Amino acid sequence: MPLLPPDLLQKLSALTLRSGRRGAGMRGGERRSVRRGQSQEFADHRPYVPGDDLRFLDWHLYGRLDSLWVKLFEEEDDRNVQCLLDCSSSMKGDKLDYARQIAAALAWVSLGKSDRVTVAGLSDAIHNYAPPRRGRGAANQVFQTLEAIQPGGESDPAKAIRGFPRQRGTGIALLFSDFLYADGPDLALRRLLARGNELHAFHVLSPADIRPDLDGDVVLVDAESGAELAVTVDEEVLDRYEATVLAWANEMETTCRRLGVGYTRLVTSVPVEETVLTALRRQGLLNR
Repeated sequence: MPLLPPDLLQKLSALTLRSGRRGAGMRGGERRSVRRGQSQEFADHRPYVPGDDLRFLDWHLYGRLDSLWVKLFEEEDDRNVQCLLDCSSSMKGDKLDYARQIAAALAWVSLGKSDRVTVAGLSDAIHNYAPPRRGRGAANQVFQTLEAIQPGGESDPAKAIRGFPRQRGTGIALLFSDFLYADGPDLALRRLLARGNELHAFHVLSPADIRPDLDGDVVLVDAESGAELAVTVDEEVLDRYEATVLAWANEMETTCRRLGVGYTRLVTSVPVEETVLTALRRQGLLNR
């Protein structure tokens, strides 16, 4: 079964992954760069110096100022889009499946806009790393890499990020995770930010994370450490648990905002198409 249906891919083809800032890419693309080049988008003027291309002299300005000025234009660069998926054991099941699909959607959009797309799984190490690929012709390879990412191991994203190859140029890192980190998210987020990229975090939660379908005497087993906890569950306990989870999720959002990281909460019960075409567009992460 494909990650995304063809009709959704068709709808995504008209969209763009928005970047909050300009960067310098590696090859000509469809993104405005901090560099100055020879595209059709006017940027600024500077005084003429001998050797400048006379085609870019602004003769209208010369008529007003009686001095020679050269037109500067935006140079268009590609962008490095990094899809980083938490693949620790706690992501097993619908959370990793959902993360794969949202990552595939954003990768498809990026590949259609001349961006370079990189994929990697993160637990306490890097898994299924795929180097930057460009163009829609690379979509199958990108999707295959996403499908190959399997859950396992403990969450230590800060350690894993140390082993993630540095990417040339600048761009945007998209982190998909349930944020179940023993030491919190700060160190991992700071390490990603230190690489000079814009960062957007997708907090992936399943309905069972928010309010598990449990009742009576149960033994809870940590998916990563194997630690066990015997508890008695009733509606009052579930109410307290749900309130605690939502307060913690809000704390994760506050942490991201404080660090200058974009934040989107994903709940796996929401259809992927609704999330991508409605929620992410409303948030401004995707636009035409």
